Amino acid sequence: MNHLIRSLVVSTALYALSATVIAAQEQATGLEQRFNEARGAHFRVLFEGPEDQALARRVVEMLERQHSRIGQLLRSYPEGSIDVVLYTLQQFQDVTRAPAWAAGAYDGVIRVPARGAGSQLDDLERVLAHEFVHALVARVGGPEVPAWLNEGLAVVLEPGGSVDDMRQMLERGAGMSPPLQTLHAGFGGMNATKAQLAYAVSAVAVQRMLDRRGPDAVVVLLKDLAAGVSFPSAFRQRLAVPYEEFAARIY
Repeated sequence: MNHLIRSLVVSTALYALSATVIAAQEQATGLEQRFNEARGAHFRVLFEGPEDQALARRVVEMLERQHSRIGQLLRSYPEGSIDVVLYTLQQFQDVTRAPAWAAGAYDGVIRVPARGAGSQLDDLERVLAHEFVHALVARVGGPEVPAWLNEGLAVVLEPGGSVDDMRQMLERGAGMSPPLQTLHAGFGGMNATKAQLAYAVSAVAVQRMLDRRGPDAVVVLLKDLAAGVSFPSAFRQRLAVPYEEFAARIY
């Protein structure tokens, strides 16, 4: 699996499954009763057994590092503490019912199949950063943020995030990429190939927004959405271009 596919698919994103449903599934499997916890200043990490305590502490360190880095980049920090649950891969798939290509989920709780990560700590930190962006977006922008904006921000703000390879992929596959306007709903129902293209389009679009007006404009747009402003109106005001015109010329 090449780096481009890893950055789009292995470090994935929001999966719209009710937190209530997930909690019920955890209770049914007995996971809920077995959780231990490790705490940081902004995160509570839940893990299953004493053998995972060292990993949980590493996860806390990674998350606090990304909280500082991403918060400084966006000049915005989510309020309150964020819960994080560490699973085995099988537990993650059983509990979240996420697509097979997903390596993380956020439904009000960050959920990652981190147990057994071994030496793949750079990949794990990228996933954690990605999911933390979703937590920040949810708390700043509320439920009306389009999926492409949410996912694009999460990809661009991963450690070492770059859209150059994604832009080249879209140029090579001209005509195959989904229009931006079709990416307002979640990506969970897509297969891996379609998801790869959707993440690439989203990341390129967000990078163009950041290049055009900077992170402050994007954060204020999120706050507009939380206040009930329609997306086209907020986009035009904060990006100084009609959304339809922007979407037609993202490449």
